[in-house]
Amino acid sequence: ATARGWRWGERWSLVRASLNWQRAGFACEPSLTVAALCASLPTRVMDELIEPLCVSALNLPARDASAQVFLRVMRDALFGQGHGRWAASALLLPRTDLGSLLPTAAAGWLARQHGERVHLRAVTPVRQLRRENSGWALEGHGWSEHFDRVVWATAARPAAQAMDGAAQAAQAAGDASLSGALHHWAECAGSLAFTAITTVYAWAPGVRLVAPLLALRADPDAHGAPAQFVFDRGQLFPGDPAAQGVLAFVISASVGERDELQALVLEQARRQLGLSGLQLIQTVVDKRATFACTPGLQRPPQAIAPGLLAAGDYVDGPYPATLEGAVRSGLAAAQALH
Repeated sequence: ATARGWRWGERWSLVRASLNWQRAGFACEPSLTVAALCASLPTRVMDELIEPLCVSALNLPARDASAQVFLRVMRDALFGQGHGRWAASALLLPRTDLGSLLPTAAAGWLARQHGERVHLRAVTPVRQLRRENSGWALEGHGWSEHFDRVVWATAARPAAQAMDGAAQAAQAAGDASLSGALHHWAECAGSLAFTAITTVYAWAPGVRLVAPLLALRADPDAHGAPAQFVFDRGQLFPGDPAAQGVLAFVISASVGERDELQALVLEQARRQLGLSGLQLIQTVVDKRATFACTPGLQRPPQAIAPGLLAAGDYVDGPYPATLEGAVRSGLAAAQALH
């Protein structure tokens, strides 16, 4: 409510709405969209705060996004415990790639702390999952191993394919009940819709933004100015000569063709940042970046079958498709094993 340039009436409308959300326990009807939830807010508040928050957290515009999930994110950001010296609302920008930040670091910790009991097998694809005695058999190319319990932590599509295969194996073994449970879970995971994120990388000698991350004024319909944020990779990776002068423009809830988006981003950089000499490096389009967190969405449950659990940002939980959601899902699955 301290945004620069806002009228007092606009600020008060946001304070009033936030207090109403708090009184309601940050809960609402599951069928409500963020746009409907915030219908009483002024256009400026929607365009400059709610829309950017919604599209960055849920990767959907407010008119399509789940208000229930949005409110949970707002609650945890405003009133969460945080960690150490960091408030829950603190924005932390990684200065390394996400692989090194999370999975590689986690694997290293496991090897150091529990190396005698934990065996890490990288690049070892599981080709089949089937029920065996009271546990589960995992099979790959030239290997097979039995486990009492399994946490399946792949993306939604390969998870659905694996469970569908396991359902067929259970059906062939005469276990119709298990086959039905596996098939139902596979259908739920396989029916999820996904939204895209496009990142346009551009470069110019000596370019340096006023901060490592800037919010841009995006067109709500992503036609005139599609990018919502820009990262200055030179500031994030000061020791990397190749990162100097490189900007990454992020288009959440991305729609449109690659060439069109590139041209629009360069024009947006010229108009909003005064950068007219940017050269394109590459554009990365992740068409299945996040599941579409729409109102009333039925997400697949954590429990698939006895001794078989799922973990992932798409698994039923309070958060949208975020790193926080994925980590929470993994922790919940690990706790459920005990």
